[in-house]
Amino acid sequence: MALVAADLAAITAALAGAGMLTSGPEPAREVAITAAMHAALFGSVWLVVAYRLGTYHVPLRRNRRTAFRAMLETWATVWGVAGLLGTSILSRPPFHIWLVFGLGVAALAAVRLAALASPIAHASGRLRTLVIGASASARALISGRDVRRDMEFVGCVPFTGEEPAEMPQLAPIGAIGDLEQTLAGRHLDLALVCPSDRAVTGEVHRVFDACDAIGLGIRYFPPFLDLRHLRVGLSWTGSQTGLTFETEPSQTFAQLGKRAIDLVGATVGLAALLPVFLGCALAVRLTSPGPVFYRQTRVGRSGEHFTCFKFRTMRVGAHAQQEQLRGASTQDGPAFKIPKDPRVTPVGRLLRKFSLDELPQLLNVLIGDMSLVGPRPPIPSEVEQYSWWQRRRISVKPGLTCVWQVWGRNRVSFKRWVEMDLYYIDNWSLWLDLKLIAHTFRAVLSGTGM
Repeated sequence: MALVAADLAAITAALAGAGMLTSGPEPAREVAITAAMHAALFGSVWLVVAYRLGTYHVPLRRNRRTAFRAMLETWATVWGVAGLLGTSILSRPPFHIWLVFGLGVAALAAVRLAALASPIAHASGRLRTLVIGASASARALISGRDVRRDMEFVGCVPFTGEEPAEMPQLAPIGAIGDLEQTLAGRHLDLALVCPSDRAVTGEVHRVFDACDAIGLGIRYFPPFLDLRHLRVGLSWTGSQTGLTFETEPSQTFAQLGKRAIDLVGATVGLAALLPVFLGCALAVRLTSPGPVFYRQTRVGRSGEHFTCFKFRTMRVGAHAQQEQLRGASTQDGPAFKIPKDPRVTPVGRLLRKFSLDELPQLLNVLIGDMSLVGPRPPIPSEVEQYSWWQRRRISVKPGLTCVWQVWGRNRVSFKRWVEMDLYYIDNWSLWLDLKLIAHTFRAVLSGTGM
């Protein structure tokens, strides 16, 4: 509750600060009334949005990055909704709306930094916790330094069929059939329910009922959520709550930011490189018969096919000779890379050396088939040869550049190439995209393309 009150005070301070910086000739009393109405509106919307997004469910001291990101997403939503309602329903706001956004981010971030530095936050008592379930995942869960710092474990109650020896750190303090008696009189704050695959679903439900009867909080860690790559979230179908499993993040503000960077980057890139674009097109047209652009079917996100654009760098009909040259490929696996490819024209060789042949793919980025950063789009015949674990590289939108394009290029095996793409998928962030875009300029200027 203290953090909620501090956040509301921070929002009020942001609105007041914005009003002071943009105050006009209006009477002070009128400005104060209008500012109070907007503060009440912003505070009310903050409480609703924070509850719906689970802003305060993220422990600040245990997961700072996620907590700050949740705060930013909540404030951006509140700023948009409350700002729209305020300008539509209330009188003209006595502040600049963009100034409110910036001051709000600063004030809310300051609240969290102060909470992290506060001795009160670090002196809070540990939660008395009972572990229900004896499994390898439960043992790993309670072994973490942060968990032991925040929780005082009073013991373990195994499910039927589970061995207490699985939890050597905790003493068994009862059987699952006597859970109600075990819970009574122990002054518990939390139950960690970590069943193994041997646990019976009916017993898990009885655990929930027993904890709910005494108002004991529950954190449930089912064994089927021990997933390496899938991201798990909540969903609602009607009034029924369920789980979603995704191989990439859902449409958060970061994902929307990625698309915004794609649109801006592709537009600016096409405009800035227009002379280079026209020069490449003219060079291709004048030095070899055939079309300027080469259109090829590539595999995009979730296996969908799309037409990929490139400047033509080979003689017309060269693709039909690829299988005849397969033996000369220096790239193992289904990918095809051959140095000094005889099918490439002299101008095409220069375009490939500096990756200029891929400039038309900025059009694919604008259309939405590709992104500026992502695994390179494969051709369908390559995907047909993928093993099961390699197919995950087409679970996201392909891109102009990625980890392989910057640090692998033509020097790594196909297996390592895919591992680089999977690393990108599993560790994606906007900051990683920006770093890869910056490093791409170095890679292109080095002239290592084939």
